Amino acid sequence: MRSTIVAVLGLFMSVAVLAQQPVATGTPAPPVKAAPPPKPPWEPEGTPIVPDDGGPPRVYFAHGYDKETPNLVGLDDRLSIHVQNFGTLLKQANGNCKAIVLFIEGMPLKGDKAESCDTVNGHVRYRLLRDKADDDAWHLLLGSPHGYAHSVDVSVGSDTQFAIPSSATFNFEVIPALQFRIFIGLIALALAVLIYLCRNTSLVRSGTHPVPSERPYSLSLFQMTFWFFLVIAAYVFMWLINDELDTITDSILGLIGIGAATALGAALIDQNKTAPMPDEPGGKSKGFINDVLSDPTGISLHRFQMFVWTLVLGVIFIGSVYKNLEMPEFSATLLGLMGISSGTYLGFKVPEKQGSDTPPGATNPSPEPPPVAEPPAT
Repeated sequence: MRSTIVAVLGLFMSVAVLAQQPVATGTPAPPVKAAPPPKPPWEPEGTPIVPDDGGPPRVYFAHGYDKETPNLVGLDDRLSIHVQNFGTLLKQANGNCKAIVLFIEGMPLKGDKAESCDTVNGHVRYRLLRDKADDDAWHLLLGSPHGYAHSVDVSVGSDTQFAIPSSATFNFEVIPALQFRIFIGLIALALAVLIYLCRNTSLVRSGTHPVPSERPYSLSLFQMTFWFFLVIAAYVFMWLINDELDTITDSILGLIGIGAATALGAALIDQNKTAPMPDEPGGKSKGFINDVLSDPTGISLHRFQMFVWTLVLGVIFIGSVYKNLEMPEFSATLLGLMGISSGTYLGFKVPEKQGSDTPPGATNPSPEPPPVAEPPAT
C-alpha cells in the first residue's frame, strides 16, 4: 500500500515539472527589439532616429544648432554627427572621443577635435575651427567661392586614414551673407571716397599748382595708394571668411615697403628741383595716364615698366586672395624685379627737368654782357 502511494506521488510531481517547461515549436519566437532612445530636445525637427543593429558604424545624419537653419553650418559653428552603431566606432578609437576624426569632402580635419560624445544617442559634436595643421583642406573648402554656401559630404573615422561610410551632407557656409553685403557696401564707399580724393585733392598728385585738382598725378604716390587699398580690402575680406588676423605675408610687407620707399625717394628728388610753373610742361595735369607715364620729354619706358608691373602684381594678388583665401608669397626674384623697376624710375627722375624758363627743345640763350661803365667826364 505504501509503495503504491509513493508511485502515485512521483507521477504527480513529474507531470508538474513537465508542465513548467516551454513547449518546443517549429519556429522560434522573434527577438524583442530594443526601443530607440528618445530624441534630445535640441535636435531639429525631422531628425531621423536609426537604432543600432550590431553592424559596422555608419553616419546617417548631420546638422547644426541654429533652429531656423539647422542644415547650414559655417566656421565657428557647432556640427553634430549622428552615427549608427556608435559604440563600435568608439571602441575602434580606444574609447577616446577626441580621437574620432572629422572628415569633410573626404579630407580629414586633424586639428579639429571632438567637443563631446553622446554614447546613448550615438552623436559626436565638433566646433568648426580653422587650424594651421589643416590649411590645405580649408583652402579647398573655402577658396574660390561661387556663392554664400555649398553642399559638402561629412563623415568621421577612428583615424586620419579612412572615414566610415556616410550618407550625410550639410550646407557649408563659406561667406556670411549679411556681413558680406556690409563689406561690399563699405568697400564700394571707400573706393568712391578714394577716387574722389585722388581727383580733387593732392592725395596722389605732386607739384605747386595753386589748384590741387590741377596738379599732375604722381606715379610713385599712385603705386603707394594702390597697394594700400588692395591690402586693406583683402585683409578685411579674409578676416570675414577665415576669422583670422595674421594673414599679411612678408612679401606683401616688402611690396608696401618698396612703394613707400619709392614715394619718399621721389619726394626728396622733387624737393631739390625748381617746380615747373602752371603753364610749363609738368606744371598742370594732362590726365592720369599721360601724367604717370610721361616725363618732360614725353612717354618714358621706365615709367611704363613700373606702371605695368604694379598692375600685373595687383591682378596676381587679387586672384590669389580669391582662390586660396591667403595673401600671396611673392618670390625674392619677383620682389627684386619690382625693386629694380622702382630704382630705375628714381634714377631717371633725377635728371628730369621740372622747371625752366626755356621751352623744351630750345637752347639757353647767351647771357647778355654786362653794361660797360663810361668813364667820368673830365
